[in-house]
Amino acid sequence: MEASGCSVSISTLICEEDGADLEADDDSNEDGELFLLLKEQPLSQSDEEYVEKLISKETNLNIASRCCSPSSCDEAPSMLSQDWFVASRIDSIRWILRTRACFGFSYKTAYLAISFFDRFCLRRTIEKEKSWAIQLLSIACLSLAAKIEEERAPLLSEYRIEEHAFRSNAILRMELLVLSTLEWRAIGVTPFDYLSYFVNKFQCRDGSKHSIHEAVGFIFAIIEVISILDYRPSTIAAAAILAASNEGLTKELVESKMATLSLCGSLDKEHVYACYNAMNEESKKKHKESRRLDSSDLSENCTSVTHVIDLTDTASFTSTSNKRRRLQLPNIN
Repeated sequence: MEASGCSVSISTLICEEDGADLEADDDSNEDGELFLLLKEQPLSQSDEEYVEKLISKETNLNIASRCCSPSSCDEAPSMLSQDWFVASRIDSIRWILRTRACFGFSYKTAYLAISFFDRFCLRRTIEKEKSWAIQLLSIACLSLAAKIEEERAPLLSEYRIEEHAFRSNAILRMELLVLSTLEWRAIGVTPFDYLSYFVNKFQCRDGSKHSIHEAVGFIFAIIEVISILDYRPSTIAAAAILAASNEGLTKELVESKMATLSLCGSLDKEHVYACYNAMNEESKKKHKESRRLDSSDLSENCTSVTHVIDLTDTASFTSTSNKRRRLQLPNIN
């Protein structure tokens, strides 16, 4: 599908899409990306040093992202645990995943977009009544991720969400707000940077391609129910590959496998096992609730718009700093 013809209705996307549905994508596209994931970090003599650098980088990014987390900031947004926000976040993730498939974006692009979303919401609050603000944030985060990761990023006018038609300058202003909030730390480490490494290290019995395909599903299933910032990317990657092995590992077996890694001291075995367990539990739920989208639904109702927003209501986003200051979005000519 050409990106320019991709108009996606949020009402047809937000209820069904989750990590369990990733295998429904076009087989040739999936095969191509799995090949890239396998080839990005082919094992060599310098692999350990490369992965150690990645872990060092993610440690620094994690510290910076957590500087205003709920556990470390007295004024952290209470909205993160509120039912309306949890539901809105899931809707946003599912919209991002379906739009990823529609435009042919990589998995890393989708993950990076969700990372931007979670990091932004640690530092800013969004008013419950402003549902359009969550939707605009979702578009801005995906657009930024696409500009970083994709060879060709869609025009801002190509992104579609039902109920609201966001002007390009509104999306651009939101992008700048996201970047400013993240202190321009937009290049991050993702679990996909580690998948090839862990597949080889854990010597997965089902083969590299199958293990990575399964791991991708586990990654996107778990991030619906946890913040991306709850676990480090390396922890999520290790847990996903172990979950993909479908071996029903005990805590002792997980620790035994982790002990075979030369960098095991850099990974918290307890966190890996906790994430592994969470992935398996969520996978069971997804299988019970398994639902499929008909491909024809993608183009339905995509022109239904109730009003146009140019982001003049800047009070919809507030800072989580002690002063609770109102944001003034930069003007875009």
